[in-house]
Amino acid sequence: MPNPKHNLFGAYYPPDTPLYDFSEDKLVAAAAESYGGLGKIGTVAVAGTLYIRADLNTRSVAKMHWQVQCDKAWKYQLFLAHANVTGGTLTFADAYAVDNTDTCVLNGLTFTCVTSGATTADREYNLGADNAATAVNLAALLTNATYGVPGITTRVNAVAATDVITIEATTAPLLQFAQGTSASNEVAWAETTLAHLVPVGAQSAQQAANSTTDGSLVAQDIYGWPYAYIALSNDDGAAAATFVVRTICY
Repeated sequence: MPNPKHNLFGAYYPPDTPLYDFSEDKLVAAAAESYGGLGKIGTVAVAGTLYIRADLNTRSVAKMHWQVQCDKAWKYQLFLAHANVTGGTLTFADAYAVDNTDTCVLNGLTFTCVTSGATTADREYNLGADNAATAVNLAALLTNATYGVPGITTRVNAVAATDVITIEATTAPLLQFAQGTSASNEVAWAETTLAHLVPVGAQSAQQAANSTTDGSLVAQDIYGWPYAYIALSNDDGAAAATFVVRTICY
């Protein structure tokens, strides 16, 4: 019987197990089509940050690379997590009602509030009698099987002063919100992912734009943790950044 073998990073593999599992080479975030359409994103605003998750819970992973392409200067921070914690909230403040034709963007898809007669195929939702009703309408559209955001769940918590849509990513590897034409005191986004992440080291130094190549490799030791995250920050200072991100697991 052949001797067991280890890869270069110390992980044990039974005899004849390939060291590289190319099925784990995935395009997880891009402006166009990404892995299963789940990681479609827009540009990242100046000083904005994008949290991207790699699901490693189906097998033991010793090491991975994030392959990051960006057309502007950028920084990164690595994290590990015990669970899928990708989430955020959309808050509707009762004092500031959403206006007719206001838009917001989630994972690269634009959603529009209209007074009445919303067309689902146009990603429109109706303005309700109050913000609680409006929040329910938007939550339903966000999870529509055809025109919603793939790979997420929503729930609505309506209280006296604010109405909150809690959004959790299931199979989607990220959540990215853009204000669109809505005001931040009408529809306010809050990212909740960071509070549940374990940082690995410090944030990187500034990385140069690399969109003339297929990206730069960022190595991450996994040690069998089920989820890895990378926080990508636009460090340009003047213009929005376009990211394309892949994961490669070993």
